[in-house]
Amino acid sequence: MHSACFLKAVITLLFLGLTGTSFAQTDTSLRLVSPIGTMARSTFVPGWGQLHARNYLQGTIAFVGVGGCLVGAFIANKSFRDAYDNDYLPVVSQMPNSPEADFQYNRVNQRFKVRQFFLLTAVGIWAYNLIDAYVGANLYNAQTKADRLIEDAVNIEKLGMQIDITPTQLHLSLVKSF
Repeated sequence: MHSACFLKAVITLLFLGLTGTSFAQTDTSLRLVSPIGTMARSTFVPGWGQLHARNYLQGTIAFVGVGGCLVGAFIANKSFRDAYDNDYLPVVSQMPNSPEADFQYNRVNQRFKVRQFFLLTAVGIWAYNLIDAYVGANLYNAQTKADRLIEDAVNIEKLGMQIDITPTQLHLSLVKSF
């Protein structure tokens, strides 16, 4: 009995092999991405790793977020340097303990804090971008493999085969499907 089932299974697998039907992952259309590779891409250009893993929205948000924060930091730095050089230094050099010096110091310090805020926000978005690239690549790979598994199950159902696997034997039989 077991040899008859085994013989059927071998004949069916030979038939599938000769007709070109394959359920193995030898197909080159299965495109998986390396999580480390996506992190490396996002290290150099924020969002590049997400784009590589086909997560276009998050990649765009990361790129625009980091870029916007760096532009904001650049503008705030220019404002800080202008206020420091043109307003604060002349007053402090003439009247170091005056109320005007305190006012100019607070004004310059506020611009310094805005610059630091933009820089630290850019670093935070960049760090989150690295983690998101790694996780996004793993999620993309899992979804791709799940889609392939569903596709293979549908193909098996179309062939009209029923496979019963137990720990001691493999039973493969062809059934009619209408």
